[in-house]
Amino acid sequence: MPYTDKIIDELINCPKKVIDSPKDSGVGRGSSKVKFSLESTDGSSSFSGFISKNISFQENFSIGLVYCPRDEKGTIVLLRVNGPHGLNENIPHHEGPHVHISTAERINAGLKPEGKIETNVPYATIEDAIQYFIKRINIIAIDRQKYFPPVNNQIGFNFELEENA
Repeated sequence: MPYTDKIIDELINCPKKVIDSPKDSGVGRGSSKVKFSLESTDGSSSFSGFISKNISFQENFSIGLVYCPRDEKGTIVLLRVNGPHGLNENIPHHEGPHVHISTAERINAGLKPEGKIETNVPYATIEDAIQYFIKRINIIAIDRQKYFPPVNNQIGFNFELEENA
């Protein structure tokens, strides 16, 4: 199926419910990883999510939304919310927190999909990044509170995202 940026936006923004709760999947390559399963509330799309945090460098993390198409092989990383993983002259956005978003052009060309980068993001810690991520991908409010409660338990914590519960 050829993808469009509109389809990608719809997949990222559609309301989602948690199907399989977040579970620790152990440590690999120096990072702890939590995985969970999601489904669009209309049942038409399946997703998985992950939260990966470096054991030695807590600011080095990645939180992702992965699309699991039902009619084709493989998966597509739609969105990654990252912490700063260190300055690199070839990849300057790694100096600070940033978001990677898939583009239709990259998916359709068979490239690593998440090539669009946003560096002006409203989080600095993994706790804030998780709250940003669960609102950005539109997990329904009841599941956000059940599976991803804010550390300080302030339900109204807002990252200036449109509230779509």
